[in-house]
Amino acid sequence: MYLVHARLRTVPPAEVPDDLRETARAALCPRDRVEHLAVHPQSAEHFTLGFYLLSGSLREAERHAEAVCRRLLGARVLPPARLLDVGVPLMPMSVPELRSG
Repeated sequence: MYLVHARLRTVPPAEVPDDLRETARAALCPRDRVEHLAVHPQSAEHFTLGFYLLSGSLREAERHAEAVCRRLLGARVLPPARLLDVGVPLMPMSVPELRSG
């Protein structure tokens, strides 16, 4: 399973609706292979869809998340928006403290 983020920006005058998470989840189907979908609004114009996808590889998961986004945009499930990018979110890694002995 892979976590993939898709960042989108609405086309004015559209804004991120309050019920976007429920609407987007309801439009998913089994062939989407989405185990979980989260919506992260950053502002009235920007939002991120977080997909947990079943996939054979990271590259395949990213392509699949993009295809699902384009399908949801085309079906007008999502507000009119432009897909900015799709990819694995970068997580900061902590470096263990070096202890002098």
